[in-house]
Amino acid sequence: MRRALLLTVVVLLAQAAGARAADPVMPLGEVHAGMRCTGLSVVRGTEIAGFDVEVVDVVDDGAGSGARILVRGSGPAIDATGMGAGFSGSPILCPDAAGVPRTIGAVSEAIGAYGGKLVLATPIEAILGTPVDPPRARRARAMLARARPLAAPLTLSGIGARLGAALQQAAAARGRALLATPAGPLGTFPAQTLRPGSAFAAGYASGDVAAAAIGTVTYVDGDRVWGFGHPLDGLGARALLLQDAYVFQVVDNPLTIPDITGTYKLAAAGHSLGTLTEDGLSAVAGRTGALPPTIPVRVSATDGDTGARRTVTSSVADESGVDEPLGGSILGLVAPIAVMQAAGTVLDGSPARLTARACFEIRLRERPRPAGFCNRYVSDAVDTSGAGNVVASRAASDLAAALARVDAYKASPVHVARVDVDLRLDRGRRQAFLRRVQLPRRGRAGREVRATLTLRHVRGPLERRRVTLRLPSGLRRGRQPIRFTGTDVDVSDDLSDIIVLDFGGEDRGGDPGPPGLGALRAEIAGLARYDGVRARRPPRRRGDTRRGSPAYRAPDLRISGRATASIRITRR
Repeated sequence: MRRALLLTVVVLLAQAAGARAADPVMPLGEVHAGMRCTGLSVVRGTEIAGFDVEVVDVVDDGAGSGARILVRGSGPAIDATGMGAGFSGSPILCPDAAGVPRTIGAVSEAIGAYGGKLVLATPIEAILGTPVDPPRARRARAMLARARPLAAPLTLSGIGARLGAALQQAAAARGRALLATPAGPLGTFPAQTLRPGSAFAAGYASGDVAAAAIGTVTYVDGDRVWGFGHPLDGLGARALLLQDAYVFQVVDNPLTIPDITGTYKLAAAGHSLGTLTEDGLSAVAGRTGALPPTIPVRVSATDGDTGARRTVTSSVADESGVDEPLGGSILGLVAPIAVMQAAGTVLDGSPARLTARACFEIRLRERPRPAGFCNRYVSDAVDTSGAGNVVASRAASDLAAALARVDAYKASPVHVARVDVDLRLDRGRRQAFLRRVQLPRRGRAGREVRATLTLRHVRGPLERRRVTLRLPSGLRRGRQPIRFTGTDVDVSDDLSDIIVLDFGGEDRGGDPGPPGLGALRAEIAGLARYDGVRARRPPRRRGDTRRGSPAYRAPDLRISGRATASIRITRR
């Protein structure tokens, strides 16, 4: 009987087409212990493999999570690894009294059994009860009280091995599961027709840097598709990319990845085939055909010494039309990663001493002029974050801060139309230290004066530079000492602070934030850092950490260190 069932399944798969008729299903009331069935899933590439499934029992935990089917898998496809993340949604087909294979449900949850062969399955009625066209006002509900979904970790592809390892560690520090995978097989693979057992992805972003959760298709009815057998995030209405996927290998015993027990599929999302529209408690669902709206991201990094350029582009799912179910946009994760990938690889190495400039532009649909700012960076240390260099780390942090402000904005509707970042990185530390400041005999508080700066270039000569600098405005009449303080080099930011994996914006304790989009633009523009020399009266008491007012910023180098000079203030 088992051989006949498997042959029937193979014939059904061979006859599958894009607009296939729905497979027959078996109600839970007809499912019983001892049934010999077949599971379907991709374990290598895109080809669907069958494996044996025995129904052990039908269980109900009484906690409101609904009934589950306890099943045991076996066969060459899973004997070496068992079932884990990525098998979620693998359909189980059992013969009815007439020998016709019917879908009873899909693999969904682990119970901690050694080897990953004994798992729970969600009944097909619960899966198909997940609406493909959900109401837009839905909100998150409680997760299953017991058992542990074979969680689909966030899969990132298109990033370097070093950055991928650093991101995995940063995610682990926050208790989140993240996998860095190759972008796909060499030479790509053809677009797949989604059918029960196919590998598929709920895509947050596509392109050079892609982000998705990988699972298995459970059921197809025309253009409607169901999968996973458990929640993605359990948030109701969604607007994500419905994609096919390529499985490189089923990996056993991932000891270093949190929240993944025993086994997971090393896989990458592929072609965008439609829209994932619902993220329910028993399944995810969507339609093939029209794609969801996306936000284009472009990051261009240029090696100022060679002219080499590295451009990274991505399209991030725009869920503003369904009220940002995550509480904010995953744009705040993908765009900073794109910055690190471009800026961290354009130099084909990781020099410690760099001077760079980055300009950030965030276009909003509601405003004709973009929000943006530019910053300069100077580094003198090897990057410790994993971003590739200090510039990549700091620039990613600056963009993340800007996008967090958009997420936190509450005053009116706001939609990000696109994000553009341009960076130029030059080898060498353009830095000098203040040795002396010579001021004129007298001046007026808050006004500009001509002065001479004596600078010691890093590993270079002394330079006397005639400049115009501004005196502090609060100086009293008479002879006054003034302390001039430069800006030190930049240091790496911790990736666990940049890549927060929380998308609700910062908690402002009920503060509504900027009163309008003009104020939001100004707040983002305020992320431009002044990295020049500041001036103030010398501190009169310990603990006085006031920074002073901007006095002079050299266009060609970062001035660090400090010096004190005196001047007679005649009047304000």
